Amino acid sequence: MYAAIDIGTNTIRCLITDSKNNILNPLYVDMKVIRLGENFKKNGIITDASIQRLKKALRIYVKKIEEYGIKPDKAVITGTSVLREAPNALDVKNIVYRESGLKLNVISGEKEAMITLKGISSCFNNLNEFYSIDIGGGSTEYVCVKNGLPLWKYSLNMGVVHLSEEFIESDPLSPEDIRRLEREIDLQLGLLKKEILKSGYVFEPLNLFGTAGTATTLAMVDLETDDYDRNRIHGYFLKRDNVAGIYKRFIDNKVEDRLSIKGVEKGREDLVPVGAAIMLKSLDFFGVSGLTVSECGLMEGLIVNGGEISL
Repeated sequence: MYAAIDIGTNTIRCLITDSKNNILNPLYVDMKVIRLGENFKKNGIITDASIQRLKKALRIYVKKIEEYGIKPDKAVITGTSVLREAPNALDVKNIVYRESGLKLNVISGEKEAMITLKGISSCFNNLNEFYSIDIGGGSTEYVCVKNGLPLWKYSLNMGVVHLSEEFIESDPLSPEDIRRLEREIDLQLGLLKKEILKSGYVFEPLNLFGTAGTATTLAMVDLETDDYDRNRIHGYFLKRDNVAGIYKRFIDNKVEDRLSIKGVEKGREDLVPVGAAIMLKSLDFFGVSGLTVSECGLMEGLIVNGGEISL
């Protein structure tokens, strides 16, 4: 029996699983919106209110982990983007340990990309050459895999929480909001392309796999379902033109009205336009017709890697 917890800038997630014939069998999967990175760009620290939301979610997860007979110190727990940047990250780590007995590991963007890659690869057969994208609350990770190994990997300081707080001022989005948001995404992807080309890589028409909340939300909206079904979403092919259509629906609607769109979960309604914009721009960046959604990512990678974060 294994347990993993991922603390992101917007959400906290928990996975409890066992393994049969080296195949993970999820027993408990949960996600909660805690917005740990709320107002981080403005305040420069993780706020007390955000920490209280984190503590509340951890109490629930520790109880669930213990119900499955796993000691908290045997669970692997990681923190990503906002915890990489926050000057009070050490305080948060100490609070997490004091409150739950969990030893929080804050991992770099590069390690996050590598572990996520392991998670994606573990859930698909013969996955040897592909691109992957992981859009988070504070950062977005891109990886290119060739012959089963990462050829390049980059983490951009471009996430849905930070970009929403920085560029979205109107409800619904104004034309100026959209221009500023898309210009920033284009700028970040332009810098990424320069780095990739500088390494000598020539872009190839590989399949793109997407993991984490933006990819799964877009899949649920495309499927027109409010009922989360891991098996239905995993492996779902999301067409580029459908992403464009969903993006338009998001930017045309006010925040509260987006909750009436099937597939938009409470707590994501203010962030989904930015997530869709990053995804759409990324699809065009790679020149692909769509992406395959992976329900496996960082947490699965942590478990597959035996809880080790040093890759």
